[in-house]
Amino acid sequence: MSAATAAADVLPVVIIGGGPCGLAAAVSLWQAGIPVVVLEAGCVVNSIVSYPTYISFFSTAEKLAIGMPFVVSTEKPTRRDAMAYYRAVVQHFALDVRQYEPVTRIESAGTRFVVHSAPRGLPPRATTARAVVVATGYFGTPNRLSVPGEDLPHVTHEYREGHEAFQRTALVVGGGNSAVEAALDLYRAGAHVTVVHFGPTFDKNIKPWVRPDFEGRVKDGQITLHWNTRVTAIEPDVVTVERNGVSERLAAQHVYLMTGYTPRPELLASVGVALDPVTGVPPHDPATMETPTTGVFIAGVLASGLDANKIFIENGRDHGPLIARALLERRDFTV
Repeated sequence: MSAATAAADVLPVVIIGGGPCGLAAAVSLWQAGIPVVVLEAGCVVNSIVSYPTYISFFSTAEKLAIGMPFVVSTEKPTRRDAMAYYRAVVQHFALDVRQYEPVTRIESAGTRFVVHSAPRGLPPRATTARAVVVATGYFGTPNRLSVPGEDLPHVTHEYREGHEAFQRTALVVGGGNSAVEAALDLYRAGAHVTVVHFGPTFDKNIKPWVRPDFEGRVKDGQITLHWNTRVTAIEPDVVTVERNGVSERLAAQHVYLMTGYTPRPELLASVGVALDPVTGVPPHDPATMETPTTGVFIAGVLASGLDANKIFIENGRDHGPLIARALLERRDFTV
């Protein structure tokens, strides 16, 4: 193989993650004239696909837009609006997004990187690039309770909609937006809802239009709420909880663990980037989003570590221009 042929086989940039922030980075690089391939473990914006069916965003459409207008007829775009919009972004910019191709590891090869992936239904693939952007988002590994029964079939860390729990008992664990919105949706679907949270009050940044609705349902006895309470065991129809050293058994035919997620460290670790053990934030320069490993960047919610309320689509989309500018300023990075 000639040197010219070998060089042609090396991509300028590979982005790992086809969520909104990964796509935003791809658009920024495209606008800067830098070719890019996006490898996505699921479908385009897979994290949004996993949202509750009828959810509306906290942000306006304008703040979710990446490279082209996002126009909706309502104040807050819905999950379905967002999925349609980001599909349109991929088509408009003709982005090379390889769906259902999870990345298994990144290998350093001198000044280049070999990204190993496992495309669905195809042999494993190795893609070589001069730079890598890791934009794998917030939904890494669910925060487990580590209690007996957590893996029973009626227990889930994801919430889609409440229909399945119609006229049945449902227990929601958590005190953030996901837990509160799940509880309200379950209540409206006719479930008998109990919410358990280990803290004394809601998590910060509860959506302002959601909290009064939830508090009203609790006040009226339509949703049962237990603060300062921890789950200690899960059985097929009962959850055992503990508060102030006192145990109680609560009816629960469906259990929704809205306890958040922890970013997966494996990909960054494979190129020598370790997450902060306390914050979960990968070390990086906020002016460029580059990690201590030259040529490895991060983008999006991954940069917030364990604090999911720090970076959203509306500010994570700004990481792309920083990365594009950093690459263009390098004398050794020619397209």
